[in-house]
Amino acid sequence: MITSYFIPPHPTLSPFVINYILCTSENEIVTFNGNWPASNETSIVFYLQDHPSHLFKHSDSGLSNKRSCIIGPLPQCNGIVYFTGMYHTFMIQFKANGFHKIFGIPCNEITNKIYCSDDVFGSIVNSLHEQLLDATSFQQMAVFADAFLTAFLNRRKAAYIYDGITAVANELVHACQVSSTNQYAYKANMSVRTFERKFIQQVGISPKLYSKLLRFNEAMLMKSMHPGKNWTSIAYECNYYDQMHLIKDFKQFSGYTPTEFFQENKILNRGDTNSQVVDSAKPNYNLSQEKFVFIKRVSF
Repeated sequence: MITSYFIPPHPTLSPFVINYILCTSENEIVTFNGNWPASNETSIVFYLQDHPSHLFKHSDSGLSNKRSCIIGPLPQCNGIVYFTGMYHTFMIQFKANGFHKIFGIPCNEITNKIYCSDDVFGSIVNSLHEQLLDATSFQQMAVFADAFLTAFLNRRKAAYIYDGITAVANELVHACQVSSTNQYAYKANMSVRTFERKFIQQVGISPKLYSKLLRFNEAMLMKSMHPGKNWTSIAYECNYYDQMHLIKDFKQFSGYTPTEFFQENKILNRGDTNSQVVDSAKPNYNLSQEKFVFIKRVSF
C-alpha cells in the first residue's frame, strides 16, 4: 500500500502552498502502471528512493531520470507512468498562483511541461533534496521545505499582496465552477481581457479550464478517499449537472470512464521482487487502495 501523508506549510506560506505530501510504500516494493490524468496543480516533486518511468505524450521531457522536477498544470492526459520499487516521494503542492507568487515564474511557461528542478533553481534545490533524504521525520521535511520556499519569498515582497487573481482563484476552489468570466473580471477590478491574460500568466490555464480541472480532480480524490461512495453521489457533491456530465469530463481528462479509470489504475503491493506481477492494465479488484493521513504541525 502507498500511504500519502499531508502536512500544512508554515503559516507565512499558507497563502501560496496547500500542503506538503509524503507518498511512501514504507519498505514494501510496489508495482503499478497507469494513465496520468489531467491536473490543475503546479508542484515540485522529489524522488527519495526509486524513480518512475514515464512516456509523456506532449514532449520528450517526462518524469524519467529526474531526481526532482517541477510539474506545471497539465490540462490533458499525460501518458503512462510505470513504477516498480520502493515508492518514497516528497511533494510541494502549490495553490492556484502560489508557484508564480513565490518564484516569479509565469505559470503559462510551465503548462504541459515537466522540468528538472535544478535546471530552474540551481544548486539550492539539490541542497533541499539532500536534506529531505537525511530527514528523520516528515515534520523535519516540512521545516526544510519551509526554509527553501521562504528564501525565495523574502526576495519578492510583492508576493504578499492579496490581489484580484488570488481572490478569484480561491473562490473558484470553493465553487468548483465558473459562473461568469465577466463577473470574476469585475470582482478582480479588471477588464475581461486583462483578467484572462493575468489569470493564465499566474495560474497557467484559463479560469474556465482551471475550474473544470478542479472539479475533475475533486471527484477523483473523493473516490480515492471513499471507494464505497457511488458516482451519482460524487457527481452531485462535486457540482456536476449529472453523472453523464462527470463521465464526459473523465473521458476528456483521463481517457477513461470513471469506473474504467479506477479499475485500470491500481497499486500492487509486493513483499519481494520475485512475486508474480499482476498486469494492471486489466481490472483487478484485489489490489490495495491508497491510504491518506493528515498530520498537524508540531510547532512553528
